[in-house]
Amino acid sequence: MLIVINFYTIKTLSATRAYVNGESRYSKGHNVATRNLINYLYTNKEEYWMKFKSNISIPLGDKKARIALINKLDSETIKQGFREGKNHEEDLNDMIWLFNNFKSIWFLKNAIAEWKVGDSLNTELNKLGLKVKQKIDNNELDHNAKIKTLLQLDDLNKKIGLSEERFSTLLGDGTRKTNYYLLLTNIFFICVIIGSISIYYSTMLQKILKSKQELKQQKEQLEAIIKDLEKTKQDLHTEIIQHKKIIGTISHDIRSPLKYIQLIAKHLSISTKKAKNTITYKYADSIYKSSSQLYNFTKTLIEYSKIYIEDKDYNQNYYSVHELIENKKIFFEEIALNNNTQIINNTKNSLKSNINIRIISIIIHNLIDNAVKNTQSGIIEIGAKANTEKISYWIKDTGSGMSQDIIDYYTKLFQNRDPEKLILSTYGIGLHLVLELLIILKGNITFSNPNNQGTTVTIDINLKENF
Repeated sequence: MLIVINFYTIKTLSATRAYVNGESRYSKGHNVATRNLINYLYTNKEEYWMKFKSNISIPLGDKKARIALINKLDSETIKQGFREGKNHEEDLNDMIWLFNNFKSIWFLKNAIAEWKVGDSLNTELNKLGLKVKQKIDNNELDHNAKIKTLLQLDDLNKKIGLSEERFSTLLGDGTRKTNYYLLLTNIFFICVIIGSISIYYSTMLQKILKSKQELKQQKEQLEAIIKDLEKTKQDLHTEIIQHKKIIGTISHDIRSPLKYIQLIAKHLSISTKKAKNTITYKYADSIYKSSSQLYNFTKTLIEYSKIYIEDKDYNQNYYSVHELIENKKIFFEEIALNNNTQIINNTKNSLKSNINIRIISIIIHNLIDNAVKNTQSGIIEIGAKANTEKISYWIKDTGSGMSQDIIDYYTKLFQNRDPEKLILSTYGIGLHLVLELLIILKGNITFSNPNNQGTTVTIDINLKENF
């Protein structure tokens, strides 16, 4: 508000100054015009008549502007009148604004009335000049007529001078009073600002003191929470160590015997097959397959546990995707051959990735495992490709295919992304582990079985999410 008041204070004073300057040119114009008319009266020289016309046009131009302002004509017409009155171009807008907004205020109202009187007198002066011009052109002016005309000019000059003086006095008094009131308004708003700042300072000081007390309490609470977190951290560290020991125990005490049983069962299966002992071969082969599945399942669970305990930081070195898939292909190749199934690796040798190799390895392992279990006398294709945004893996088999109910189950389960539901094993634990690991990588999975001829599983992993 103070800025607005000061803006209009400056604008008002600027407009008033423009009117004072205009009155000065107005007065000078009529005085010079009168002097040149007298010279023309006694010398009959045309140059004095031209100077009279040039100077009398100044007050007459201001008259046009006044009439246009009163009649609310367009601003260009008003400005043209002021231009003829020799007013400065940059002052014209302020002069129009002051007239339109203050014409009812006493000082400007009275000044406009005097302006009107002055315009009437200058109009008479112009008419008198035209009569003198006519009489001189017709050689009708004698000495007595010149004396009479001179007396008329003197009388008009005095009246115009008095009118101009009253105009200046009214405008000056009004300007001084306006300036005084605007000064009081400025002082009032400055006092309001100072008072507001004082109140604001007092209020903020109280709030700061209150906040300081609250911060002190919060600091004490945070210190207590930090102590609890440190204790929890220590407990978790101890727990992780225990889990590592458990995993180590599982690795040594469970995997080793399982591996031993697997090898014995394999050897026994081969021996009985060569000996053509059908019944013994059947049992030995069954033990070999079951122990292999149990060994692989245990290995997967151990790797899965290690991811959560040891592998929360996913920054990895680049590795060959083709080599990773090839190792998994070799691992399942013998089982697949027993089912008369061929595994094909369609991944380019040049493809590299730095996404957590443990997680990717478990995902591919479980997906191939499912494909091998459900494919008899068929083909399993494994591939991967990448662009600047994502890397995609797919496993396509020609097996029995997943039913739509199972596809809907896993799709809905993955979309809900509820960790508690993911641990359920309605259709087996393998795919549940895959879904949970994909949540860690912020990946996506889709299933399809066109015409119920096998199943295609596609994994998409956003590279930016795992950068």
